Amino acid sequence: MNGTLACTGTIRIEGQMEGVVQSEDTVVLLDSGRVKGDILAGQVIISGEVRGNIKAVDRLEITAHGKVTGDIFAPRICIHEGVFFEGRCSMKVAGPEAAPAANAASRDNKTAGTA
Repeated sequence: MNGTLACTGTIRIEGQMEGVVQSEDTVVLLDSGRVKGDILAGQVIISGEVRGNIKAVDRLEITAHGKVTGDIFAPRICIHEGVFFEGRCSMKVAGPEAAPAANAASRDNKTAGTA
């Protein structure tokens, strides 16, 4: 699927998506899921692969098989052992307008590797 996927409820992705994914509730990316683009939601759970930035207003969880290449913004972050993450991390998120400020503030906090 290409384009923007937006809703107020939970979004569950099992296939490939290119574009922006937005939900006021939860975005769940399963093991078979691949997203090339940004994700913005209240809560985000990643078990698949993301190439883009992730902003969770409440909580971000990357499970053991998750792979994220991009910057992450969330006040609460859970990264399981075995995750691949390459990007910047900021936990200073207050709302949708906070992402650019958090991005600039965390510019020097580049992280790469496997947990």
